[in-house]
Amino acid sequence: MEKPTSDEKILAALAHASVIFAFFGPLAPTLIWANQRNKSKYVRFHALQAMGYQALTFWVWFIGIFVFLFGGIILVILAGAFLSETTSFDPEFFPFILQPLIMLTMFGLWGLFFLIGIVGAVFCMIDRDFNYPLIGRWLKKQIFNGQATEAEMEEWEDNWVSGICHSTAILQLWGMITPLVVWFSQKERSLKLRFQAMQATLYQLIAFAAYMIGMGAYMVFFFAMMAGLFLFAPEASSTGPAGDLSPAAGIGLLIFVGIFMLIYLIAIIATPIYFLLAAIASILTIRGRNFKYPILGNILLRRMNPTIIEGAPRS
Repeated sequence: MEKPTSDEKILAALAHASVIFAFFGPLAPTLIWANQRNKSKYVRFHALQAMGYQALTFWVWFIGIFVFLFGGIILVILAGAFLSETTSFDPEFFPFILQPLIMLTMFGLWGLFFLIGIVGAVFCMIDRDFNYPLIGRWLKKQIFNGQATEAEMEEWEDNWVSGICHSTAILQLWGMITPLVVWFSQKERSLKLRFQAMQATLYQLIAFAAYMIGMGAYMVFFFAMMAGLFLFAPEASSTGPAGDLSPAAGIGLLIFVGIFMLIYLIAIIATPIYFLLAAIASILTIRGRNFKYPILGNILLRRMNPTIIEGAPRS
């Protein structure tokens, strides 16, 4: 790549520094990439790096939370059993020692996440070469190796951006903004990217709508159950203690509890499936595969050019 201008260094630095707005995911570097991809190869490369880094880190954080939680519980149980047999240490106090260590580790890693992005911004400003571990070298090899044709570089680039669009599902509501930006800015350039970006947007939108409907139903049934208990619970009488429910009220309570359990069961099953499909979509599209979500992909495909699934040329 040619020596960057001062404006290019500033834009590249902004792409990395946007890590401080982690709540929005890779939105800022995506906007920079969409605006500069045809203007500056230097900014294009650093924006693509930042997009991948900021999207990937949320998955690492999400998985890390579960590892720390379940690992911490297992460690507390094992250490408590061991210490109670070998020392006079009271195992009841062990969680109060372990919990701060777990929290310190988790937030320490989060701080490291911010620090690496800031380092990338500083390196760009002082005109130093900067590559995120694994991500930077992969992008240079596949997209910016100087030997591939422009069409081949764009193909790899679209694969990379498609994967990022799907990966933002981890962010729930804010995640759908990134693929929407990609769709809006690139829909005329690449049919394949248009399809994958719109898929990712609709997939996350449907999941968010389902979440809101589920929470709404949960609140309605909760307040209905509270109102039912208040209305049908009898007063204390000489023939029975206060709070005894009539058979009808008891049946109603069981129905409400059953509905609550059903909502929880659906959430427990649907949530990991939602994240798993998004992760599979991200991995496969980065590797160059054309991914379709069940049902949604076919419905969307029928409204677009079907040849994009077979690898259509760019429009």
